[in-house]
Amino acid sequence: MMAEYKIYLYNTLTRLVTATVPASSLSYGYKMDDAGSAMIEIPMGVPKLDGSALTPGDLFPVRTGVVVSRDGVLVWGGLLWAYKADLTKRTLSLSASGYLSYYAHRMTNYNGVRFDNIEQTAMIKNLITAATSGIQTDTAGLVPTNTVRSRSWNPYEMKPLASVFADLADDITTIDPQSGREGGGFFLYFDPYWITPGVSIGNRVYNTVNRHPYDSGASLQQGVNCEFTDFSLDGTTLVSAAFAIGATDGTASLTPFAVDTNPSLLSTTPQISAVLTENGIKQTTALQYKARSALAFGSAPVIVPTAVTYPNQFSPLSLKPGMSAGVTTDDGFLNLIDADYVITETTVSVASDGSDRIALTLVQADLFKETAD
Repeated sequence: MMAEYKIYLYNTLTRLVTATVPASSLSYGYKMDDAGSAMIEIPMGVPKLDGSALTPGDLFPVRTGVVVSRDGVLVWGGLLWAYKADLTKRTLSLSASGYLSYYAHRMTNYNGVRFDNIEQTAMIKNLITAATSGIQTDTAGLVPTNTVRSRSWNPYEMKPLASVFADLADDITTIDPQSGREGGGFFLYFDPYWITPGVSIGNRVYNTVNRHPYDSGASLQQGVNCEFTDFSLDGTTLVSAAFAIGATDGTASLTPFAVDTNPSLLSTTPQISAVLTENGIKQTTALQYKARSALAFGSAPVIVPTAVTYPNQFSPLSLKPGMSAGVTTDDGFLNLIDADYVITETTVSVASDGSDRIALTLVQADLFKETAD
């Protein structure tokens, strides 16, 4: 059975839906620690809800929100940033990015910001709330991770909030004081939701309680429900010695610094160093966590298989970045039997009949585990 897709356009200030438009071409996706994107082609001059024709004023970047619905469920949302009009075909090609893209254009306060030993999702909630005259992101879905952080940005440093969020999320080290498990980071998501069905749309942010990949329940099997079209191996991410450099808060003369190594990798491979510059971190302990995270993700070459699902085998929401899936393929070169892989990027391509195929970029799950001492 083919999926039924609808595209909603709405005003991000009033949050009122202005139009429901057909798409002659549609692709959208999610990306770990990034905004994701959507490319949508629609007919020029389609009617709005009030019966008048869609005009350039209804397609104003950032003010215009774009939401994708699949079988009545909102599966993607973001902001229009650009479009191209084909005056011969009479079509508009919309280029949108997920809600996180907005926070790449909002910065820490120019007077400086300081957080001392604050639970990290409370930090995100504080920063979003302080971004007034914005896109009104609902932060009720942010839940505590039981990990406190200290961060500060000096006056006029003005770091993009999207980078702050990614820096906090992408940290697989530190110990959860309740469970004793490693994993101080988390996965962060921005989604659309109906305020009033068919009338108004909002956006919200939520997180997982740690950076441990969680089971999608999916088993990706070559020739059964997907094809593995290619895979790449990347050794440029290898790190056996990590150096993390912070910044002073104006009261100390010495720049905070941390270094750590991966003895196991050093024993088999020439040293590979990485330098991490963390201007928002003024404490050595936090820098140690960053160094250990770099060592964990750099403990082995990244093996990146790309799987493309058969049409309508999975809901896109069931295969989001941060989820894990079993991978089985045996083509004589890449041989994996129910191997544990983590989704880092999801791209959905929708055919004219509503059938959709999902291209998944994956990495081995071991890269989300801390290296042994």
